[in-house]
Amino acid sequence: MKNLLTYLFIASVGLFLFGCDKPAPTELIDDTDPAEYEILGKDINDEFYSNGFDTTGITQDLQQLPNLIAISGIKVTDIHGNTDEFSFAQSIFFDRTKEIFSPGGRFLGFRSIIPGIVSFDNRIARVVPFHIRYRDGDVLRDTTLGNKYILFSGRRGDIDDFHYRHNSSMNFRINIFGGEQVSFDIPTPTEITGNIDILGSRSNGDLRALLHWTRGNTHDITIVIGARLRDKHIIMPLYRVKTRDDGRLLIPPRFINQIPFQHFDRIVFTFIRRFENTIDTNGGDLRVSSQSIHSIIVNLP
Repeated sequence: MKNLLTYLFIASVGLFLFGCDKPAPTELIDDTDPAEYEILGKDINDEFYSNGFDTTGITQDLQQLPNLIAISGIKVTDIHGNTDEFSFAQSIFFDRTKEIFSPGGRFLGFRSIIPGIVSFDNRIARVVPFHIRYRDGDVLRDTTLGNKYILFSGRRGDIDDFHYRHNSSMNFRINIFGGEQVSFDIPTPTEITGNIDILGSRSNGDLRALLHWTRGNTHDITIVIGARLRDKHIIMPLYRVKTRDDGRLLIPPRFINQIPFQHFDRIVFTFIRRFENTIDTNGGDLRVSSQSIHSIIVNLP
């Protein structure tokens, strides 16, 4: 617990040096619109990758997920143009000495732990199971890595009394079992709102997407492009794009046009404006992040 307390203190100091996302390996570069593209979905038949794609902005392999303190203000716009808004906070801590494997011997991640009582803006977070999904041979299975902390407003504000405040700060506090307490404020970015124009056609080989968003107070933003599997309604992450927060990006045909229509029926564009600080520790990274998120769902032409 002493190490955890130290890391949380370092995080509280470091949050005021706003960091960008950790640089990802740049696998593809668009020549006309400067951006870094990272391929995420390597196997559409492996739903294990889908655990890392959700509306809270977490888009990485759970095997590498750091200790996490995250708050999010989220909007989701459906194919009819209707938008729901909700707030979400979560905190996950791992015991890196306890590895979890599937019955077939596949490494799934580390055991998550509950070191104390967590509050966000004086709202005590709920402790819930940390579920994941993985494929074991030809069978899709569910398991838990332990527990985690969450607060979720619900799309109508009817679950937890928790509200994300953009362009402000929100408090995190943990009362560690044994009497110690750590408390610090987490800065929040300005709200992001996106818009998607699908251009060209699949038959002509020039299907592309023109993205617009409200400019804000960060140097870069992240855009995650995912697609929904037709037969399972599972959203798979395909690409992660890091680009300047200048309000415009053209996604070229070699990304959009190559999404296989026979496997997917919808595309999800997720705009993420994030303040983030990551501290390297002996027990694994601790990431403290705050993000404004807008996910837009469109039919795949």
